[in-house]
Amino acid sequence: MMFGWKEQRIKVHCVVSCLCEVIKRHSDVDYRPFYFHVWDSDFSVTDSGLSYYAEEAGHGVPMDWYERLFGIRTVQWHDPARDPAANADRLAELVENAPKHRHVVVQIDMSFMPERENKYNLSPFPHYVLVYATGRSDEWYMLDADMKWEGIVSREQVLQAFVQNRYPDGFYIEADSVRAPAPEAVAAYFYDRHDPEKNELVAGLRKLAVRMAAQPERLPQLAEALKQLHVIVIRKYGYDYALMFFHDELELPRDNYEHWAQQIRDLVQAFNTVQFTAVKISLTGRADLLPSLLDTLDKAEAIERGIKLELERELVLWSARYAGTREERLIDA
Repeated sequence: MMFGWKEQRIKVHCVVSCLCEVIKRHSDVDYRPFYFHVWDSDFSVTDSGLSYYAEEAGHGVPMDWYERLFGIRTVQWHDPARDPAANADRLAELVENAPKHRHVVVQIDMSFMPERENKYNLSPFPHYVLVYATGRSDEWYMLDADMKWEGIVSREQVLQAFVQNRYPDGFYIEADSVRAPAPEAVAAYFYDRHDPEKNELVAGLRKLAVRMAAQPERLPQLAEALKQLHVIVIRKYGYDYALMFFHDELELPRDNYEHWAQQIRDLVQAFNTVQFTAVKISLTGRADLLPSLLDTLDKAEAIERGIKLELERELVLWSARYAGTREERLIDA
């Protein structure tokens, strides 16, 4: 069974989903390699808790790799030195004068779009979407590539959700041509951030939980501190895109995919258990539950290391097809 890529609809990461949606709509190029590393996307950990959004990193996506892989240029249109109204004017100008090959991406606060589903129940909820002009001056067409929704929305409402967003950002995509990535570029991108022995999310969670548990008066705050973990954990399904890519390319046995897909589900469940335990600790004040939470983090770390090592194994096999030997990599890791 081949998975293909046209109809894959896994919710993973809003920026990457926007970028890959443009590839899908303009070409028959397989975009799935661009999901490499989305499982380790930027987040932030402060003394008060975990956040899926790392303000200092912005969208946190390597646009230079997007151009290197697919030949598609991105341009940052949002200017943090300008006031929100000026940036909103720039957004409207770009959307309403965009040629067919240009796709305008804007980060809005989805909590200001009550008609749209916000299953994360977050406020603020910074989120990237694509917006297009329509035949009406008061309406825009919005494509939420990650949530798999598209439809007509109020132009004014989108602009307000942009202006009111405490983390405003935006860029546009110039997709006048799309090329398939060279195999050596795909391999280089894989190894660019690949490190099976490093797990920043587990390390951050472990440090945060231990620090809060050392102050009994802060135990009731642990659930709130880990509230956004379930949003970050969704990014782990990026592993599924990588597995399906290699499964199709190498024609691997279905059982191999099913085994590692279960490992991904087990990984997500481990993080969900961590969050559940944090809620239990907050409600009961039982610091003696901390070892259980830390033990679950250890299990998550071991599962994720195994997934990364399997993907590296598959990458080496895939690279060998293009290098002409099973012993040679396309690049040095």
